[in-house]
Amino acid sequence: MEDVLRLKYKDLIRQIDYHDWRYYVLADPEITDEDYDVLYRELLDIEKKHPGWIQGSNSPSQRIGGRPSGEFVTRIHRRPMMSLANTYSKYEVEEFDERIRLAIGKNPVEYNIEPKLDGVAISLHYENGKFVRAVTRGDGMRGDDITANMRTVRGLPLQIFDGPGKNADFEVRGEVVMYRSDFLKLSEQREELGLSPFANPRNATAGSLKLLDPREVRKRKLRVWVYELYGDASWAGTSHTGRLDILEEMKFPVAQPRKVVKSVDEIQAFWEDIEQRRNEFSYDMDGVVIKVSDLKDRELLGTTAKTPRWAIAYKFKAQRATTKLLSITHQVGRTGAVTPVAELEPVLLAGSTIKRATLHNEEEIQRLQIGPGLEVILEKAGDVIPKIVGRAPGEKRGEYTPPSKCPACGEPIVKPEGEVIRRCVNISCPAMLKGRLIHFASRGAMDIESMGAQTVELLIQHQLLMDPGDIYLLRYDQLANLPGFGDISARKLLNGIEESKKQPLERLIFGLGIRLVGAGVARVLARKFGHLDELADAIIKPKLLEGINEVGPKIAASMIDFFSRARNLQVIEKLRNSGVNLGKRYGAEEEVAPAPLIGQKFVLTGSLETMTRLEASEILEKYGAKITSSVSSKTNYVVAGEAAGSKLEKARKLGVTILNEKDLIALLREFESGKQN
Repeated sequence: MEDVLRLKYKDLIRQIDYHDWRYYVLADPEITDEDYDVLYRELLDIEKKHPGWIQGSNSPSQRIGGRPSGEFVTRIHRRPMMSLANTYSKYEVEEFDERIRLAIGKNPVEYNIEPKLDGVAISLHYENGKFVRAVTRGDGMRGDDITANMRTVRGLPLQIFDGPGKNADFEVRGEVVMYRSDFLKLSEQREELGLSPFANPRNATAGSLKLLDPREVRKRKLRVWVYELYGDASWAGTSHTGRLDILEEMKFPVAQPRKVVKSVDEIQAFWEDIEQRRNEFSYDMDGVVIKVSDLKDRELLGTTAKTPRWAIAYKFKAQRATTKLLSITHQVGRTGAVTPVAELEPVLLAGSTIKRATLHNEEEIQRLQIGPGLEVILEKAGDVIPKIVGRAPGEKRGEYTPPSKCPACGEPIVKPEGEVIRRCVNISCPAMLKGRLIHFASRGAMDIESMGAQTVELLIQHQLLMDPGDIYLLRYDQLANLPGFGDISARKLLNGIEESKKQPLERLIFGLGIRLVGAGVARVLARKFGHLDELADAIIKPKLLEGINEVGPKIAASMIDFFSRARNLQVIEKLRNSGVNLGKRYGAEEEVAPAPLIGQKFVLTGSLETMTRLEASEILEKYGAKITSSVSSKTNYVVAGEAAGSKLEKARKLGVTILNEKDLIALLREFESGKQN
């Protein structure tokens, strides 16, 4: 019976892999989302009963992403990942074709021409038909091993079921990209958080691949398109065009459109067609790549120090338009960042009508020297985000006056020293309300059960929440009559709210969303002051705040501004009157548990199995340890998990004591049992 189930399990993997290919590569699904979910749930049910089957199976369930890694391991490429020579003119393409024909003695030469995707180059390795490794281009000779991150990319085969390479070892090269629609969503999210937006999808892709947590990478919805196969000629052949056909047979997403051509006129016609239609594609391309198709001819042509002689990139020209800047308005993100926005006279650019463009901050406006009434030059950064790049020729310098009050709530806004973005710090500002409430109720803060994003949005829509203090004023009769609610839901939420009143002070400080005050700083402040009132009173002593470990002038200034606002203090009064724990007064530091690791500096690197590095850091800090990010001669211990890299090597060279996960757990158990004083 178990043998039959295992065969079914393998068949489910194959079915899901096939439907992923239909959906993510061909954009032509054969089944509904509901039918797909049935297959996926059936797979998960089998894996729950037989977890040992997952290892080595390359199951689709492994795309979810594992624990964060400490850092990336560097790997040397088996063959260099070279750059391409660029050209912007047909004349230089003609010169390229002439050099090729003379060098190999052929006329005409067969070329494969394909889009030059504007993404991040990647090397993908397969052993016995299974995906085993992904390495970034890096410096061309060596790159970062980002295998865990690439496993989250939908459409990338984790196991080859069809085609001549299904049992072979081979390498595939391609480009990781982010679709424009996903990039726009990511940009909106970053601006709401007050973070600097990525310039274009390529930068967003590069930043995503550098994330240490594969679970976060998965949220970025990256895609991969491949364009080169390195495998044994006995099954892969010696034609680049033929190898691309084999990649398609093996269900790889091969970069499209592609064409075999034999003249410069054919190349030019293809280039002009793609340039004209480039905005119709979901992803960015900045030109086309012309490659000699015969691999034996490639060997004869060879390479320079940096580029192959058998390929060239024929780049597109930048797309720009001129229009009038009508006015500069301001929008407030959910973290309080006040961003200037250019309101434009509508203009057609790169296939869409542009009416607005972000200006990021006032320094950008001053750099461009623009103002209302001027003609400006507009460009789509990465062909996605409209961006003003300067004044039209002959235009005088413009004038701009930054706002002094929040456009959403009318409260005075601040521009922290050393920063370029103005901010609203009113905890009740309607523009920030949803984000602040979600943060306040989140697991790392007050951990209010059943108060997720949808519930928060529903409560705001029915005008039941105007600030975090209103959470504790909610009544059963208000909740039970809400759409989607009822007796059970209402009671569950109220119970979660009541339980959250007992959360320790550090959770409350973090939940208030004071700018720059993260979970670690909140923990330090709670231990230092013991009560929220003591912390609020400390704003009259800025030097005291600045002198606290982990605080410093910027965080001190942020806290002073927060606790100086009457509206913020009103919210704190609501919390107090509702019975929320504000801490204990006086002598807080004396009440802290014994700290056997006081003064000891720890560095954590690599991924841990039984806990996250954040959880390990919190426990170590409880015993007085200081967690630092870099190894030095003053480091006392390095905790090394799986895939520990350069920090571990540096610790060995410096003679720093190294603990593995078992050593760390044993040390913590001693403290818990009271054996260590």
